[in-house]
Amino acid sequence: SSGINAEYGGYVMEPGFTLFSPEGKVLEQNTQNKELVQLHSRPGFPLGQKLWLKDIENVFVDLSPRPWHIQTLGVRTLSEQVILLQNERKFAMSEDEDENTEPTHEELGEIMVNTEWIVKVAAQLVYITSKNRFKNAAIPLYVPRLVQADLNPWVAMRNSLWQNDTPDKLQDSQNNYIP
Repeated sequence: SSGINAEYGGYVMEPGFTLFSPEGKVLEQNTQNKELVQLHSRPGFPLGQKLWLKDIENVFVDLSPRPWHIQTLGVRTLSEQVILLQNERKFAMSEDEDENTEPTHEELGEIMVNTEWIVKVAAQLVYITSKNRFKNAAIPLYVPRLVQADLNPWVAMRNSLWQNDTPDKLQDSQNNYIP
């Protein structure tokens, strides 16, 4: 399995999970040692640092406040360390609205489309982490409320399509289906 977004990068699952940006590889799984190796420096995770998959407590996607234009992918370790794996993935959104107003139906659709890639990457990271833990113990995936099916009808529709097409159903901590 793989996912590519020319503007932001991509990921591949074979031979091991690898996350890359337009500049090159960002993160690579060492399948023999069950660890992730940082290939580009990120805050809290310097170049070459290793992160054992068994030490990952959860995976998260964060979304900046309105205009919701910055996404972050990260992990929290068992020692409560937060490590940002991919950040500042920017996309254009309307900035006309007051920060405290609810998103419009159209904005919810844009949010779903613009976060789909990073949510898929996060889900794949949950999958490989869970697969490499004792007894395949699942770890949670946290996504912003605007990307959850109970608030965003576009996400609910997408999840329904994925649920029907996905034989191995992976769910985030809010029971959203992720391919």
